[in-house]
Amino acid sequence: MSLTPAPRKRKGLLASVREPLRTILILIMVVIPAVWGGLALVIGLLFLSESMGQLLSFEQAFNAVLSVFLILVFLPICHAGCHRWFWHVETRKRSGEYAVGEKIPPMWSEETEPALPLKASPREKLAYALLYAAAIGLLLFIYLPLGHQEAIHRFIARYSSGRASAASLATIVIIWLPLIGGMIALFTYMERDMKKVRTGQVTGADKQRIELRLNWLAAFVTAVTMTGFMCYFLGSLILRYLA
Repeated sequence: MSLTPAPRKRKGLLASVREPLRTILILIMVVIPAVWGGLALVIGLLFLSESMGQLLSFEQAFNAVLSVFLILVFLPICHAGCHRWFWHVETRKRSGEYAVGEKIPPMWSEETEPALPLKASPREKLAYALLYAAAIGLLLFIYLPLGHQEAIHRFIARYSSGRASAASLATIVIIWLPLIGGMIALFTYMERDMKKVRTGQVTGADKQRIELRLNWLAAFVTAVTMTGFMCYFLGSLILRYLA
């Protein structure tokens, strides 16, 4: 008797259209309205700033719209995707599909099932909401004003000796420092619970709840880092080609 799972029927938008036409049509349906909507927001922000007596340049307004979109829309989507992928990898490891030392497939290269819902008490939900609010506030503070982006670029240019070293320094400052710092803080916070898991003090539903919380928080740190990088990258393009 074969244990190979039956192929799943495709569901969703334009499910009857074959690839790659389906992907192209979806991109057209998403990208064109997004571009026009973004331009409308930029123009609206320019008129609003003029009416308030605080004139913004096109570059500042464009950076503001992109940053707000990434921080308020991309961040939660990226967090959900990372949470789903990390949980997919963890369940595959526990089932023995990924052997110890085996290279993990590239992110989102396999079809995944939704992660289990994160069970949290009202106090924990409040803590998660405050964590999200703090991350959003910090990202907006750093990347929303184009002047802050310019300050970051001046810092990188000052302490680098060329284009290659500038790229390396930017990678360290924008990606590795937030990611490593966030993961250190996360594992420090979760050490007590993870010690209970390692020593077998918790099993079953309690163990799964701790693992899900760790997975959710690790995905959050990753998503915040990726969002910051995207804000920095798009801001760099604006400064280079538009400013």
